[in-house]
Amino acid sequence: MSIPTDRSPPWEEGRTSPRVRSSSTPPSGTAAEGLTDDLLVEVLSRVPARSLCRFKCVSNHWLSLIDHPDHRKKLPQALAGFLHSSTYAFEWRLEAPIHFTSFPGRRCPPVDTSCTFLPNNRRVDLLDCCNGLFLCRWYDISSEGDRFSYVVCNPATTKWTVLPGSGKATKEVGAVCLGFDPALSSHFHVFELVMDQVVYWERVVVGVAVYSSETRRWAYKEKRWNARINLLKDELASVFLNGYLHFQADCFEVSPCIAVLDTEGETWMDFAVPDGGVIDGFIQRSQGRLNYANFQWYEDGDVTRLLVYVLDNYESKEWILKHSVETSCLFGGIKYCLVRGIDYIVGGGFDWIAIDPECNLLFFTVAWENKFMCYSMDRQQVKMISKLVDGKPPYIPYVPLYAELQSLPN
Repeated sequence: MSIPTDRSPPWEEGRTSPRVRSSSTPPSGTAAEGLTDDLLVEVLSRVPARSLCRFKCVSNHWLSLIDHPDHRKKLPQALAGFLHSSTYAFEWRLEAPIHFTSFPGRRCPPVDTSCTFLPNNRRVDLLDCCNGLFLCRWYDISSEGDRFSYVVCNPATTKWTVLPGSGKATKEVGAVCLGFDPALSSHFHVFELVMDQVVYWERVVVGVAVYSSETRRWAYKEKRWNARINLLKDELASVFLNGYLHFQADCFEVSPCIAVLDTEGETWMDFAVPDGGVIDGFIQRSQGRLNYANFQWYEDGDVTRLLVYVLDNYESKEWILKHSVETSCLFGGIKYCLVRGIDYIVGGGFDWIAIDPECNLLFFTVAWENKFMCYSMDRQQVKMISKLVDGKPPYIPYVPLYAELQSLPN
């Protein structure tokens, strides 16, 4: 099975085309010459985001069509950058104010990442971001305690909605995730992974509460995995793909593993990650498939290679090796080591950030150099995106969504 690739890092796509307001005649002698603007936009809406970036270079007319605010609602958007806080979070969330880091040479999207368009007297913490939508905890700062509501919003359109309570106490919820795919539906889902309160020293998932923006209700389902699923002790890496929520977990029978469930709570799956990896691997959606990245290591703790896999299909649960590279290519000849399950690189730390949803690019941070880095699997090159001046992990990738959704009425 072939795997689509991309040859241009995101900060190089379309960089030679200046932004102009005027239109010019499209290239003559092409099939596109006879298309009206409406038809051309309709065609462009069906191409991948990475191709759309290149099409900005065709002509000034194409550039103005693609960048027009009305057309952006229909056209796919590429990864714009990363959301982060200025302070380190001990759980997988970003505390206000939320900052944004874009790629070198690319302008930041005109969005309000701190969600100041929401009503005043509230504090907003970002929990998850999925295909342009934010899932936030919305605190009333005038009230006592930690009472909050879930809010799903789109900073690109400043539309939002408040979710009703799920009926689950805060201490029962081990993690909360957002599921949204505009290619499948205009509606979103919120998943609360509910923990066992008896076995308090473990984060065992006993069920899931799912909110649907279509029904505007929560539904609770008891867990139907054959294995005992434990949430990881630190952050939760989750991916919404093909209508399923995927998240990394520790399984009693197979550890580590990927746990999968659908939005109806009817399909439950779990499968092992590729052998030979470090405990804290990383999953991400890229080019329409589930990707898994990790380091290969030996019993003495020496790590030799970075490995990236794609899931072949859900039935066989088979992973296909997509990319392999010596760790010296990533870290400038510095050896990556493991000591008692704790990763470090010569006194510094390594953190997974993301795999580009459209390109063969992997993003990570190296704390010992205070750098946010990008690795191109196609070119086997490493580039620095920015210094880690204010932001610290977690970083959340952000792809703008300019479409208006009925599920966000406010």
